[in-house]
Amino acid sequence: MSASREKKARQELNESGYVDPRKAREAEEKAKERRSTRIYTAVIVAFVLLGVVLFASGRIQASSEAKETARIGAESAVTIDGEDFPVNDVAYYYGSIYNTFANSSYSGYDTSVDARDQQYTEGKTWHDYFLETALTYMEDSVAVAHAAEAAGFDGAEQMDSAEQSNLSMVDLYASYSGTTRAQYLTAMFGKYMTEEAFVRCVRRDALASAYQQSYSDGLTYSAADLQAAYDEDPDAYCSVDIEYVSFTTDLSSDATDAEKSAAMEEAKAKAEAVLAAYAEGRSFEESAGDGTYTHLAHADRSVTSDMLTWAFAADRAEGDTTVAEQSSGYVAVLFHSRSRDDYHPVTVRHILVEDEATAEEILADFKAGDATESDFATLASTKSTDSGTASNGGLVSNMRKGAYVQPFEDWSFDPSRQSGDTGIIESEYGFHVMYFVETNELPYWEYKATNTLKNSAVNDWYDAITDGVTAEQLDAIEYVG
Repeated sequence: MSASREKKARQELNESGYVDPRKAREAEEKAKERRSTRIYTAVIVAFVLLGVVLFASGRIQASSEAKETARIGAESAVTIDGEDFPVNDVAYYYGSIYNTFANSSYSGYDTSVDARDQQYTEGKTWHDYFLETALTYMEDSVAVAHAAEAAGFDGAEQMDSAEQSNLSMVDLYASYSGTTRAQYLTAMFGKYMTEEAFVRCVRRDALASAYQQSYSDGLTYSAADLQAAYDEDPDAYCSVDIEYVSFTTDLSSDATDAEKSAAMEEAKAKAEAVLAAYAEGRSFEESAGDGTYTHLAHADRSVTSDMLTWAFAADRAEGDTTVAEQSSGYVAVLFHSRSRDDYHPVTVRHILVEDEATAEEILADFKAGDATESDFATLASTKSTDSGTASNGGLVSNMRKGAYVQPFEDWSFDPSRQSGDTGIIESEYGFHVMYFVETNELPYWEYKATNTLKNSAVNDWYDAITDGVTAEQLDAIEYVG
């Protein structure tokens, strides 16, 4: 299938209720309860070019104001878990949240209007939302960091690494923006931010994250434990192999009810015609007509849709067919098989760029150096146009089959692939410079079951530490934001 047809197929899948597993997981992660991964992932500072978004435009202070600014920045703004924290610490979390929304064209936040004068929901301004969210992150970070200190946990290595990498990123983006480190920090986090406060917060988050990771890493599960998790919900660890042909109505938003009804009936008739042709011996692909044919060999239970609900039914048998309704049409479906995800997931890094020449140049530069995974991650963080992975060095960890575009999967799951392999592939998104990291020793279903059990245990552990820890706002909170 061509790239454009693949794209159309996915668009129609979305309309039918099916969601690309990668996007489904991203959406699911955003909607999760805050306690599930808050400290595990820590607060990710959205480093940006100052020409793109300015948190504190015009707030770089003249030297005559520096003393007063330092005094206010050091004033206590909140008390959390028995410890007072200054304005500039709260500003770190506030700025991190602010920049995430201000740098997104989909957030609905208008950077040209002061957050205090802009309604978020009824009775709440965007400033209220930013501060509330920032304090929630801060409460959790402080609580877990305090627990780590009380337990005598040594997170020095992780804290040193986080400090170094964050300051390196600050310096990199400051150089891009034509500013100094200090100017960049105040532009990102407000005039009260200092390098000392920035480092203090980065190290606190790193300690909390490392402590949670240490607890998670210490959890082990037997084969019986994993089997019990599988038996409790087998569909969660299985995929189905299906073919389908989608027919969409393609009506404008102002179509009448009568027009919509007629178009839906036409789409249904076309889907039924596919089944009739299949019954006469033609393949689904040959019977597609003006519909969009797709074959999913590893469709997981990402979301609820009529098509997938039907495919995952316990009594489904090879060769079963149906016509399922979707939001804007119908789909003819052919079921082949349902199987446990026994393949081994893989981890890769990639750098997404627009053209092949750029991809070849990046790969050549990489090979001209030490060609380590760390070197590749650094390149990805500065060169990749994939906003979803660039901040993490282009890392795509423990891929499941069926979650990514075919060229990406074909390269990644090539059985001959070895750690350190590199290459360039093309997908509908552009050109990917690839780096193969490793193959997981666990089958995907065991890896997923292990994570499910760990997440439940970590959440319980996390709740026990963070429940009841709240921020008491002090007078100086007015200087935040």
